[in-house]
Amino acid sequence: MIKKLQVSKLFLASLLMCYFYILLAIYALITLPAATFDISNPEKLLAAVGLSYARMAIVVVAFFGYPIVLFSSLKYAKHVTIALTAWAIAMYIDDYLVLYKIIEYPKGVLVSSTLLLRPILIICLIWMSFELTYSKSEVE
Repeated sequence: MIKKLQVSKLFLASLLMCYFYILLAIYALITLPAATFDISNPEKLLAAVGLSYARMAIVVVAFFGYPIVLFSSLKYAKHVTIALTAWAIAMYIDDYLVLYKIIEYPKGVLVSSTLLLRPILIICLIWMSFELTYSKSEVE
């Protein structure tokens, strides 16, 4: 049974933007050419592959699990949204400070657009967190 969600249109637009970004990131990871990473340096290769699989697992779980949590309880959706926002911000800072020096990303348009849209994803997640925290939204 799907319940009616009482949130603002801006929240729904932010949610759709997040899902668009997730689909774009998954597609970018899946379609990377085989010769993307430098296989002469096994440390870089292991870091890139391990990081990709760990992030992909979290993203896929969030992709399918978030609507279930959102439509069942806004109390838990608030906590999940805040946790995902904190994770996204931490990954962005980690990539910016550490990984951009270690891993060289491909120069394609898809990867570049995915990297450029990350701040918009974070802004959308922050808005969703604020709205779930400070509004009186309900699930009917």
